[in-house]
Amino acid sequence: MNILIIDDEPLILNTVRMQLQEMNLPFQDIDTAGSAEEARTLTQKKDYAIFLCDIVMPEEDGISFARWALERFPDSKFVFLTAHADFEYMKEAISMQSFDYVLQPVAKEELRSVIERALHQISIEEKNRRLMEKGSFYENHEQNILEANSYRYLTGLSLDDSFLQKLLSDCFGSFHEDWRYLAYYLQLLTESPVNNTDDKSLFRSIYKNVADETMQPLGLENALIVRDNGSGDYIGILCFPEEKEPAFPLVLQRLEELRVFFGKLLRLQAAVYCGRYEDYDDLPASVQEILEETRNNVRGASHVYQVGDLSSLSSSGYSFEQESSTWKSLLQKNRLTDFKDSVFRYLDYHSGREAVNRDFLMRFHQRVSELILGYMAAEDISSTDIFDENFSYYDFMYCYDTVSRLKEGLSRVFLKLYEKIDIPGEELIQKTVRYIRSNLDRELLVTEIADYVALSPVYLTRAFKKATGSSLKRFIENEKIEAAKHLLTMTDLPVSVISGHVGYANYSNFTRSFKLLTGYTPSEYRSTPQDKA
Repeated sequence: MNILIIDDEPLILNTVRMQLQEMNLPFQDIDTAGSAEEARTLTQKKDYAIFLCDIVMPEEDGISFARWALERFPDSKFVFLTAHADFEYMKEAISMQSFDYVLQPVAKEELRSVIERALHQISIEEKNRRLMEKGSFYENHEQNILEANSYRYLTGLSLDDSFLQKLLSDCFGSFHEDWRYLAYYLQLLTESPVNNTDDKSLFRSIYKNVADETMQPLGLENALIVRDNGSGDYIGILCFPEEKEPAFPLVLQRLEELRVFFGKLLRLQAAVYCGRYEDYDDLPASVQEILEETRNNVRGASHVYQVGDLSSLSSSGYSFEQESSTWKSLLQKNRLTDFKDSVFRYLDYHSGREAVNRDFLMRFHQRVSELILGYMAAEDISSTDIFDENFSYYDFMYCYDTVSRLKEGLSRVFLKLYEKIDIPGEELIQKTVRYIRSNLDRELLVTEIADYVALSPVYLTRAFKKATGSSLKRFIENEKIEAAKHLLTMTDLPVSVISGHVGYANYSNFTRSFKLLTGYTPSEYRSTPQDKA
């Protein structure tokens, strides 16, 4: 790959040439020309990928030369050298879609940035051009066969590695049995864009370009094996001679860049799982370890994982016995909503601490399922009342592969249980609670609340007790006293005024209720806050 610098000022030519030579960029030749005519002569002898051209020159300006050159070398990139005063020239340069420009005098870092962008652009276009030249049949059929059989070998379903050798040879120019290898797995966490063979061919090309550009700073290319199950996931394989083995932290850094690029450029959230440096013969064992790691990402977290990060998480310290005792007590009291909230809070807490893997989730699912099935037996609820063709018993017993699937499965079961034991939905209970809390400043009647939620007072009272474990009247009274405690602590309002603020028309009734629930009179509570934490 060659670059040609064109400028009528010898000092600028020499300065820019020296700057480029110091950058160690992948140019075979860095040539110079003092005029457009001299540049034309050089293009007859040599191909140039990039022209770095001054706009203002005495005999023929850079705009005119660029038009001539791009007609003959349309794949070349033009970078113009310009000054602030060249505004009219720049408008014309922009209109012909020149690649970029740098301001004179040339800053070295700015020049490097522009030239590197041009090189990346050339690299991507060249790869896309090669893909087009291969032909659609090879892309849609032969490549799929290579990848499918390579996947079978790497996952232990076949002993024939000839397909993998051919795939690696196509990608790296030849098969290097004595080189070192590193496998990684990119797992899409958002809905896959790969729906058919044509999609797979297209996204394979896109994946390859993004992956290669990401690894380019390490001098590495990727061999990709895109899954044929429609997931959009792929296995990536890097290959290098042992003496050029890159530092492992640098590889992890580039894989993190790959994960970020998938999110920002392709709008696809992904997790990446990285193996270790291996000999070729050890690749199947490495890939199988990596696939086991993917099954332990039960949170569906977008992250870069090394083998062992998730599978090594121990669930042996989680017996769930203490929680089980609380959960069992809630079910015995028919407090199904509280049971569900407590189970979900526990799961969310440990999931948020990144302390869960597939083993943890399986053990957690087993314990919660035992409690639910025991509750169903105690309430004489048949499994056919809860499970059907849309969500079977089998679906429920094996929904522990991810946190989201487990919560979805439990929610389906709870919804059916609510219907069977005549407990209103959670939304209705929350609506009741919100109404009470919004009207604490006045006397609340059960009939009024029942009218608001469109239920009979008898049904609402019974349903509220089943769902929360508390009678409706007791809940209202507790809420009023909690509000009063807050006002006593946070304000200097007289107790009689606070009594009215929480809906007590009778001061004596307020004082009596407050002492009954807290053990203090309102005045005592305000004067001794340190005793009531």
